[in-house]
Amino acid sequence: MNLSKVKMLQVSKCLIGLAVMMLQSCDVADNRRDLLCGNWESVEGKPDVLIYKEGEAYKVTVFFASAQQPVRRSGLRRKLKPETYLLQEENGNLLMNTGFRIDVSYNEATDVLTFSPNGDYVRIRPNKTEQ
Repeated sequence: MNLSKVKMLQVSKCLIGLAVMMLQSCDVADNRRDLLCGNWESVEGKPDVLIYKEGEAYKVTVFFASAQQPVRRSGLRRKLKPETYLLQEENGNLLMNTGFRIDVSYNEATDVLTFSPNGDYVRIRPNKTEQ
């Protein structure tokens, strides 16, 4: 088969266009949620959260602290009361339903997670001495 240079360029354009269409049709929502997995700490003193994948579902566990019995010299003893919610995607937006809607957004460049209306969270990195 002998193709002219012009026809070869046209075939190349078609193949590149097809490749671009195939890449755009890939589902990247799971990959985006994979980036969120880990331990997160509020910059405003709100409860810490853990995001993880369980089967096909992504879950958010919020670690609420509740005051317990008074302890001598050290104030109050704290007990963690974790609550877990499903991290859902609706129309390309991430959210949690805790009885009311909490929108979740992630800035990959700064590695900051934002819960609306609960504020910004930064990833907790393990200390090298703890590993």
